[in-house]
Amino acid sequence: MSKLLEACLSNLWVQRFTFGLMGLDLQQDRRTLRSPVTYLVMMLATSFELCTVCGFIVQQRHDIVLCSEALMHGIQMVSSLLKMIIFVCKGRELVSLIAAIQAPFLRANIEAAELRVWRVQNRRGQIFSAIYLLMCAGTSISFLVMPVASTALIYYKSGQFVPVSSFRVALPYDVTNPVIYFLDCCLMVPVLTFFCCSTTAVDTLYGWFVFGLTAHYRRLELELQSERMQSSTGRELDHRLDELFREHARLLELVGRFEAGFRDIACVEVLLICVLYCSVICQYIMPHTNQNFAFLGFFSLVVSSQLCIYGFGAEQVRQEGQQFAYQLYQLLPWHELPPHQRRLLLLPLQRAQKETKLAAYFFMLGRPLLVWIFRTAGSFTTLLNTLRAKD
Repeated sequence: MSKLLEACLSNLWVQRFTFGLMGLDLQQDRRTLRSPVTYLVMMLATSFELCTVCGFIVQQRHDIVLCSEALMHGIQMVSSLLKMIIFVCKGRELVSLIAAIQAPFLRANIEAAELRVWRVQNRRGQIFSAIYLLMCAGTSISFLVMPVASTALIYYKSGQFVPVSSFRVALPYDVTNPVIYFLDCCLMVPVLTFFCCSTTAVDTLYGWFVFGLTAHYRRLELELQSERMQSSTGRELDHRLDELFREHARLLELVGRFEAGFRDIACVEVLLICVLYCSVICQYIMPHTNQNFAFLGFFSLVVSSQLCIYGFGAEQVRQEGQQFAYQLYQLLPWHELPPHQRRLLLLPLQRAQKETKLAAYFFMLGRPLLVWIFRTAGSFTTLLNTLRAKD
């Protein structure tokens, strides 16, 4: 059991598993789109279901309650489709960034303290990824199983076939036929698999990068706090400082590549999450019939976790950069440096003091953005509730 748990917590296991189910690969020496057929089947099935949701919204455009319920599913489908399209376009860039983040910790001569930092951060990332995978899997399973179980229970009690669905769509076929209903459930399998895998893979990969960059910052802090650095003098100190600033420059480059690689995905997430969160809230405060509360509970956890991943993840990178800047200023042996060396160190020190920010075009990721998202979602919810009361 312990070996199985260790394998599940290995480096990028969750990400490789979920991307693999969609026909994608994170290996640097392989094609990113390993199985185009699997990827296209999931994309086309999700696109078809999205069209049925849009058709239902158009038909019921005067009913805010029904539209908000359908909108919740439609926005999540749009989010999953856009995320995976962006990832396929930027796949090679992100895979090379994974290798660049791992490289310093795969050296043969790495110190035990640095390796321990990497393992701790990686384990935390994989534990979080496994929990997030379970939440997404619970969402998909409850979405499909609960209506099928309800349909079977009604048939067992009354002998009548009354199909039950987790969401309202305008289908071009009649699901009151048991065979058609079964085929429609089979169609939902790739759609729900795509939702679970795309959401888990992309969001947890973002989280893995956050934990990886955290390990890099703490590795530099260990070097700064080491006895070798504190006891060095003269040319040896110059050499160690030169190496430290060179590593810091590489780390800032990695942060820049991380921001550029996820800028589009984060922008899509922020733009859609406000309306999505509003739709989720509406499911609790507006009257519904045949509500799938198991699905709604899991889905609420997933949406809230998405906010935390992108908001607090960016905040974590910013705080680690700030902490390193403080350590650099406090622990450097300034009193042992001649005046001309102190002047030369002003530029690296100023660069280290610059605040690290992760942007998504129009938005700066962090805690202030989370507050803005909650306030905007609350405003949308109040508007919809007021319009429903007037009707």
